[in-house]
Amino acid sequence: MKTKALIAAFIICMAATTRVYSFGVGGQLNFSAGEVFAPGAALVISPNETTHIAVNWFLGSDDRDDVNTICLTFDKTLITLPISTFSAGTFNFTLGAGLFTNFLLSDHDPGFNGGLRIPIGLNVMLGKNIFEIYTHVAPSFGIRFAPSLGLTKPFFPFALGVRVWFG
Repeated sequence: MKTKALIAAFIICMAATTRVYSFGVGGQLNFSAGEVFAPGAALVISPNETTHIAVNWFLGSDDRDDVNTICLTFDKTLITLPISTFSAGTFNFTLGAGLFTNFLLSDHDPGFNGGLRIPIGLNVMLGKNIFEIYTHVAPSFGIRFAPSLGLTKPFFPFALGVRVWFG
């Protein structure tokens, strides 16, 4: 009986929370921007309107072997400025701060790096803020931890994505 009461309390708390906070899920295409960030499709999860987590898994090959790269980004939108409002929604400028990490899984050159990024973007919120189309470029600066310690060259990953918002 206590278990059912705890589950019911949890569901009520989650339902109450989702009315206050939005939850978004979507996908984005990442475009190559140098040697650090791999291109490819990413799953994007946004636990609220200002926090965005992207997981990108790139499968490819070079002239020596197969290469797999897992890229994770965590971005926080700090500024959203409406540029234009129209009958279907709003067009906005966004600016944020974030972190990235990349794991290169390769037989010859495995690697691991991470660092800071500054996402600068545009988005269109449609259908009473239920559907979002966005793009951003994120100047990024990082540290290579493996195979040797050092700084990465600055790079500028570019993404184009869509998100659906719930709550």
